[in-house]
Amino acid sequence: MASITPTRLTGFSGSLDTESIIKKLMSTERMPLDNILKKKQLNVWKREDYLSMNTKLLSFRNTVNDLRFEKNFEKTTASSSNTSVLDVTSAGTIAATTSVEVKSLASSAMLVGKTTVSPTATLTTGGTFNIKGSKGNVDITYTAGQSTLETVVKDINSNSAKTGVRASLDTNNGSIYLTAMESGSTSLVEMTGDVGILGLTSTSKKGADAEYLVNGVSLTSSTNSVTINGTQVALKGSGTATIGSVTDRSGVVDKIKAFVEQYNELIDTFSTATTTRKNRDYAPLTDEQKESMSEKQIEQWEMKARQGTLYNDSILKDTLSAMRTGMSKPLNVPKDQVSLLSQIGITVMSSYKENGKLEIDEEKLTEAVNSNFDQVKQLFLMDNSSAAEVPGKSNIGLADRLYNTINTQLDAMKKKIGSTGLAEAQDDSIMGKELKELSTQESDWKAKLIDIENRYYKQFSAMEQALQKLNSKSSIFSSM
Repeated sequence: MASITPTRLTGFSGSLDTESIIKKLMSTERMPLDNILKKKQLNVWKREDYLSMNTKLLSFRNTVNDLRFEKNFEKTTASSSNTSVLDVTSAGTIAATTSVEVKSLASSAMLVGKTTVSPTATLTTGGTFNIKGSKGNVDITYTAGQSTLETVVKDINSNSAKTGVRASLDTNNGSIYLTAMESGSTSLVEMTGDVGILGLTSTSKKGADAEYLVNGVSLTSSTNSVTINGTQVALKGSGTATIGSVTDRSGVVDKIKAFVEQYNELIDTFSTATTTRKNRDYAPLTDEQKESMSEKQIEQWEMKARQGTLYNDSILKDTLSAMRTGMSKPLNVPKDQVSLLSQIGITVMSSYKENGKLEIDEEKLTEAVNSNFDQVKQLFLMDNSSAAEVPGKSNIGLADRLYNTINTQLDAMKKKIGSTGLAEAQDDSIMGKELKELSTQESDWKAKLIDIENRYYKQFSAMEQALQKLNSKSSIFSSM
């Protein structure tokens, strides 16, 4: 049956499947657009892979950055010569050795009572007592035949915010403890009134401040946690102790090992990316092709289609080359000093298949750190950039060298992929401009294909109408 649209007439002749013919013609006409869409997809995939490389390089830069500063490379911490007298509780440093003598510790006020009455038995007498602490005082009332020692203790504790006093009951021996929540000389517990049920040995008690001397100067504190020359200290008992600085080198070997491990991972990642060739048998799929495939098939196809996006990439290859050069360049120091990683047990793997990765002789590295720490530190940290240059040697340490190299390569990546972190951003980066140009071509071709398709329909419509007229005339002649 013939169909009619505002611009298209199809099927009048009855002998032509116009829709199918035009669909096949348009499939051929769409090939340039399909190629543009494939290029766009490859651009996005390549940019995504670049962003992944960029992230890994940024992460390695952070690791390298830790080795650029002495405070990260070597830590100086405070320590106590006698931890039974005082203990250093913070990771702070101390400028000079400090002598401390602890005379007495800070204490909280406490009253102790003892009773033979069962904690859960109802009391045979009633009464009221007043409990006073550093925060204030309240009256506690107990009733004969209703209250128990447990309920009395509960009432005391429910008012502790008002008094600053807490109560506890030892059910094993019948002891009652009334303890000030704060320590120091202002700490107070005072009881008046009907307190006989508590079996107190005294009704008033005060706490005491800690007393100690720092380099001969007398000091007091309401708590046993004090700050001495910027270092947090816990007072533990009477006696003398010295607070001094200790150089902590325990983490240096681990830091260097982590640095080498991440460097090797980066070498692996970049080398794989630049040597993996594109699979020419797999191109990005068109929407039409995806219609006849399952999600799993599409996923497997695209996994192969996006291989090799960074094959032989100049930026990644330059990064590898620059890092290897930076790692192998000797430091400009006297001959009897450490100038190369190999001198502290870090060497390049012998197999060419390892692409210049490093291996560690941990025993040699540990020995170098323990016996020649200053030169190991110098290998990474030296900054003698103002000195005269010596061909083939470097005036700056390994960490700064690598850090500068990485920044240069990150800048090159930024020019290539932009800084938005978006694979489809049409920005001023090289790939952003390429994507923008491809998008323009896509729009132009889509408009062009609409015109071509409309032209085909007009042509076939005219042809069908001509065939219809011819068929009509043929019918007239045949009926004569």
